[in-house]
Parts: sequence; structure tokens; C-alpha cells
Amino acid sequence: MKEKFRQFMIGRYGTDGLNQFLSIASIVMLLISLLTRVTLFTWVGVVLLVLCYYRSLSRNIGKRTEENYKYYAIKDRVDNKFRGLKDQWANRKIYHYYRCPKCRQKLRVPRGRGRIQISCPRCGTQFIKKS
Repeated sequence: MKEKFRQFMIGRYGTDGLNQFLSIASIVMLLISLLTRVTLFTWVGVVLLVLCYYRSLSRNIGKRTEENYKYYAIKDRVDNKFRGLKDQWANRKIYHYYRCPKCRQKLRVPRGRGRIQISCPRCGTQFIKKS
């Protein structure tokens, strides 16, 4: 039986990070549907699970690899955003964070210096804020 499954999976894509995310998301949706009794969550969970199996059994490896690459690009962007917010929260007693009014660059200014003139390193705009 194990050999038949191995023969069946030859040339197929298998699992990756996106498949793991889809399977966990489908389990979460199905659990939510059990708790809330809303059928929409059931259908979304089933669709995610079917998509996960479709990707695993696909023979179009190039397309699945490209989908996984896009998933990791989005995941890294979200992770970096939360990491930045976490760092900002950890340093909230030491620094103030402002955005440049012209280019929206995030700027870090030390606290306790009174009213100071801040220069944006990206566009050179100068503005006054309390630190």
C-alpha cells in the first residue's frame, strides 16, 4: 500500500508553506462553523481544504511553486509590519515615532528633548514636533 501511494505521488507537487496555511485556515473555519452554526464558514473551510488537496496533487509544479513564492512574499511583508510595530511598542518609552508630512517616511525621535525640528532623511522636509 505504501509503495502504491509512493508511485501515485511521483511527479506531483506535494505540500509547502501555502498548503500548510490553507489546511490550518480550513480547520479554523470549520471550527468556527461548529461554534457559530453559520454555514458560510463551513463552505469556506471546505473550499480551502479542496484547494489544499488540489495543490498537493497537482502536476503543474512550476505554477504551484510560483503561488508559494507569492504567498511567502505576502507573509514576509505582514511579518515585517508586525515586527516593526512590536519594536515600536518595545521602544515607546525611549522614542517618539512620527511620519514625514511630505513622503510619509517613519521617523524615530528621542523622547524628552522638548520641541525639536525634525529633518526627513529621505526628502529633506523639516517640521517641528514635541519629542
